[in-house]
Amino acid sequence: MKKVFFSLMLAAALAFGFISCDKTTTTSDTHSQTFTLGETSYPVDNVVTIENIQSDGSDVYNAILLYTGKLIGDTGGECKGVTIIFKGDIIDGTYNLSGDDNYFPKYVFADVSINNIINFDIWELADDNAYIATSGSFTLENTDDGYVVTTSSIEVENTWDPSIVETSSVDYEGASATYRLATVQEGTLNDGEADANVVTAGTTKYTLMVVETNVACFITDSGDMIGFTSMQSFADGVPEGQYTNSDYPIIQVNIMDLEHFHPATSGSISVAKDGDVYTIDITDAAINGKTYNMHYVGTLPYFNLPI
Repeated sequence: MKKVFFSLMLAAALAFGFISCDKTTTTSDTHSQTFTLGETSYPVDNVVTIENIQSDGSDVYNAILLYTGKLIGDTGGECKGVTIIFKGDIIDGTYNLSGDDNYFPKYVFADVSINNIINFDIWELADDNAYIATSGSFTLENTDDGYVVTTSSIEVENTWDPSIVETSSVDYEGASATYRLATVQEGTLNDGEADANVVTAGTTKYTLMVVETNVACFITDSGDMIGFTSMQSFADGVPEGQYTNSDYPIIQVNIMDLEHFHPATSGSISVAKDGDVYTIDITDAAINGKTYNMHYVGTLPYFNLPI
């Protein structure tokens, strides 16, 4: 049942947790800035490009996600959206679509929420009535800050009941935020009770308690995160060295909700680098009644949030 698609959606959804509460899209005089399923039309509120999605060993995928609403913050929740998944680079052109499992690009309409994806289950997502395109085409044009995406005669098939077939479309011109997933060699986080796998990492800036803060983030397969913050930018990388919680305050968040973080009262950080591969350890971080230890080896890409 579309195994590759579902593993890609997990990786992409983890990135969704970082998307700003503000819109990333722009207005257009020539495009409606909408996507559809059947007779229902939805505004495109946010667009994000997910790069370096790794699946099936050596395969690397990239995706464009266009969705309505937002996923984090006090009014965040379930969103509907269209995901276009490329095997390899996102290249301009007109692409025909197929329902064949091994055919790319794929065009998918799905309900997306942080909660049901970080606690990921193939059949739960299928039960949420995802639709995968089986025919039609879309045209993509890269612009300076985003894309022009238009479609023609797309039919989509329900993943739970293939006899349910609808039409779908996208008509969008505008900006896209970009998020690059890390290449992880090793990654574990222990909260004093159990280990969790670190599945991606990165650095960014974010507004925490009204202050723009730089954050190094390490995200587990359950959607939780540990990281450390700085008033200095991490855009050029995290400096090597040994640090304490006073140097780089350590934080922990649940379900990628950076607006409600838990600060550490103590802990230490070790940062080493070989080329673009970091080895980072967070040791004995006392957070909210637990003691956290993390070990990470991998890249640490920077992504600039639209805040």
